[in-house]
Amino acid sequence: MNTLQTHTEPEAFHLIIGGGQIGDAAAARLRECGQRAVIARRHPPENAPVGAHIALDALDARAVHEAARAASHIHLTLGLPYRTRVWQRDWPRIVQGAIDAALAHGARLVWFDNLYAYGPLPLKVPMREDHAIDPPSRKGRVRAALLRMIERAGQERGLRWLVARSADFYGPGVRQSLLHVVAMQRQAQGRAAWWLGDADRLHSFTYVPDAGRALATLALDDAAYQQSWHLPTASPATTPRELLAWSARLLGAPAKVVTPPEVLLRGLGLVVPDLREAREMLYQNQQDYVFSSAKFEARYPAFRITPYEEGIAAMARALRA
Repeated sequence: MNTLQTHTEPEAFHLIIGGGQIGDAAAARLRECGQRAVIARRHPPENAPVGAHIALDALDARAVHEAARAASHIHLTLGLPYRTRVWQRDWPRIVQGAIDAALAHGARLVWFDNLYAYGPLPLKVPMREDHAIDPPSRKGRVRAALLRMIERAGQERGLRWLVARSADFYGPGVRQSLLHVVAMQRQAQGRAAWWLGDADRLHSFTYVPDAGRALATLALDDAAYQQSWHLPTASPATTPRELLAWSARLLGAPAKVVTPPEVLLRGLGLVVPDLREAREMLYQNQQDYVFSSAKFEARYPAFRITPYEEGIAAMARALRA
């Protein structure tokens, strides 16, 4: 194994564009390591600690350039509204602005990504960092194009970059997670969980606090750049049915897991746009979706990965609260 060489100069400044739970966890870990980390959001939280947050519109390339003036690292951890047309319009502008700012100021670019670019179907089992990029969805094609932009900037303009990917999210307060939206939120109301797909297929989930800490770990490692990484994820993968049996016991809910009929999903999609937009991604729930973070684990053997039982218990406590 290579010796870790961390980029921890006193003047290091991490501009984390987007924040969110991943960005917040990464910032907390970076600060623990003695780094300066500033989270840039369009609307910073009220009463935030002085110097911890700034207001920034990631679509404003000039503002990004100015905000990154002293940055050693630019992290992209933001999310956009879950609409294909918004992704097609806005993601290229955001990534190009971050690339240009990083190159202008000699900063490194850290991009938090997902698995949408992987394909063709069926996905490999397990999925590793060398998975083919041949996305079967419109949103996946957007992500693949962004990856090409970053890699090309590295090859042609000398950008120092890394890409960190996670499996589907879960964790306390992670409201975008399918486990939360269609399953455990229903259980907290005493109802049977839904699952959109085959609840008996293996399915990996990445614990969001782990992902944020790991993003900081990668950002500080000189040898982590010019490559992609899978963020640490518990193994072996289990099934949604098994996870939801644990949460049902903790929440006092029925253990049953229901797959809603297609006609109901179509009807709900008329009033819940995110559900309509998610339908093209449901192939991930129709086959075994097994994510390997073996590369990260070999590089950082001391990193503790949260077991599924512990993560589900934390989600249940948050829902009860």
